[in-house]
Amino acid sequence: MKHEYPEYPSVSATVDPSRYLDAIDALKGVRQVFCDGETILLPEAEVQAINMLCTRFNASTVYGQAKEYEFATKARDQSVSLELLRLGQAVHDSTGQSAEEMIRAALEQPSATLLAWSALYRSSMLPN
Repeated sequence: MKHEYPEYPSVSATVDPSRYLDAIDALKGVRQVFCDGETILLPEAEVQAINMLCTRFNASTVYGQAKEYEFATKARDQSVSLELLRLGQAVHDSTGQSAEEMIRAALEQPSATLLAWSALYRSSMLPN
């Protein structure tokens, strides 16, 4: 499966803008690298890649990033269906549940969870 979301926890790395594209090229083959043109986000578990960015590209790093993707990361690791993973990620701020509670619901009652999260998603699209 292609990863659609950054992994939590991730490292945000910033390199000199003149070396940004070289740094991106050097990360080919590293999983779950997300780039926005200024910073590079990669999983904290990619220790060698992070060290390479720091030593070769003098990157400044901030650890513990991508908290907003905690649900998606944990749901993927627990093999939650892709449909529920995407929907859960879209509504996770609105459920009032922790990532663990949401995952438990998705695994134990997938049909009921799909209905509940779909309704929550639809209601979030209505104008106030």
